[in-house]
Amino acid sequence: MQETRAMCDRLIQEFTDHYMENLFYFCLKKTGDHVEAEDLTQDIALNIITALNKGTVPASFSAYVWQIARNRYARWSDKKHRRGMSVTGFDIGDDEIEDQRDSVLDEMILDEQLGLLRRELAFIKNEYRTIVVAYYIEEKSVREIAASLSLSVSAVQQRLHRARTILKEGMDMAREFGTKSYRPENISFAASGDQPSGLPWRAVQRKIPKNILLHASNNPSTIEELSIELGIALPYMEEEVEILHRATLLEKQENKYITNFFILDKECRLDIYEALRAGAEERSGLIGEFIRDAEGDIRQLNIAHEHLDDNTIRWWLVPAVIDYFIESVSKGKTTYAPPTRANGECWGFVGYETINLPEKTMMGHNGCGDGKNMFWAYKYGDYSLWDQCGEAKYEEVVLMCECLRKNRPVASFSDRERAIWDKINGKYVHENAHGEMIPDLLVITEEKLGKIHQILKEHKNHDRLVQNCRDVYEKINQIFKKYHHKILHDNIGYNIEMELYNMRMMAIHDLVAFGFLTLPDDPSKSTLGMCIFLK
Repeated sequence: MQETRAMCDRLIQEFTDHYMENLFYFCLKKTGDHVEAEDLTQDIALNIITALNKGTVPASFSAYVWQIARNRYARWSDKKHRRGMSVTGFDIGDDEIEDQRDSVLDEMILDEQLGLLRRELAFIKNEYRTIVVAYYIEEKSVREIAASLSLSVSAVQQRLHRARTILKEGMDMAREFGTKSYRPENISFAASGDQPSGLPWRAVQRKIPKNILLHASNNPSTIEELSIELGIALPYMEEEVEILHRATLLEKQENKYITNFFILDKECRLDIYEALRAGAEERSGLIGEFIRDAEGDIRQLNIAHEHLDDNTIRWWLVPAVIDYFIESVSKGKTTYAPPTRANGECWGFVGYETINLPEKTMMGHNGCGDGKNMFWAYKYGDYSLWDQCGEAKYEEVVLMCECLRKNRPVASFSDRERAIWDKINGKYVHENAHGEMIPDLLVITEEKLGKIHQILKEHKNHDRLVQNCRDVYEKINQIFKKYHHKILHDNIGYNIEMELYNMRMMAIHDLVAFGFLTLPDDPSKSTLGMCIFLK
């Protein structure tokens, strides 16, 4: 009780020392008369001091004072029948804009109103914000502003009047920011095609651009709407949106922006997962049976050196077989090729809202080389196998392919080639007793791949696997139509194919569970799913 009394006494002292003068000017502004302003000020002060003497301790004293002031002014206004006057603490709705600031600045010095003003300045367009800041904050004249912006005086006056109206409306409003302003969502992405510039990845590394894209997915939004939803001031939002627009990830439709690629929300992702998983065990069993029946014939193609075991071949063959069937069921349908971007690159992009699915379904397929000499790596999204021993660099790929094509001995290497060899020796390759390079990963040629496909076509499980994958294709097609919008419609074939690739990791999970695939002892040294491809 004594602490409350002491707090109230301190607040009364603070009120008399720091608020009375500002309250008088507030009342003078509202009444236009010194006598009435004095009476209204005393009325406000009486209400505040009485409440404090009764033990009221407001959470925000400044907000409390000005709320009481507005309430008492409203009562005074009603009694005087002056309903046309503003009841907000910051009356910026005057019809005339003059180069006189005193009355406006008197209001702006109030802490509560300054906070509201700053908030609203963050959410008005740049053409208005620039003028308001120049006029009220930098204290430039209308003529100075007009000259600096190459506008007429009347144009500046009109914009300033419009800005004041917008600010007043905003300050009277109880802003409700979107949930993403304090609880940002997260999304992941998958891309295909060539991206030498680093796009689209370098444009989506932070939460702000991710959540802009998520909000604008199937939802054309103005920059102002994005600012409110994400709780980000307009100057920063304008810059972020421009970056995404230049990166060709946002498409502009009049004054609104929408993603020009499809982002699968949580419901869509779950529907697709269930469609893929429904036929997965049958699909995995059929693939495992084919590989067991055919691996002797496939090994005779010499895709693996004799020291590599059947497990090494199987880990590459499982996703390679699925890729074959995805291409088979997609052929002849309306498929989408990644578009050519503004910078000349050709790549596609898909977004995924974060959801905890029953299993990890991501599997990548990364390549490096010049088209004829390539290093390919399936990147398994589970079992700590995503990175394995790491992917080969371009110069490493060139050296390995040249040795395979020309049977070059290690002794023939130049100093530069020897430096490259030191990085790959014991990782992807090793030297035998005869000084030859021996690959520790698969070596595939276009001819050998064609023979593997022919063996698959002739196997008894071929047609059943085609039908299984075709059924999944149609199920996903129907699911996407539930989430239809223009962007998806233009890219539906591409998006279906991207989802079908999740069958790779599902098959890996099933075949590990069946005991058909064996996990490596040390994933950090593993080359499973990696191959040299010679075209």
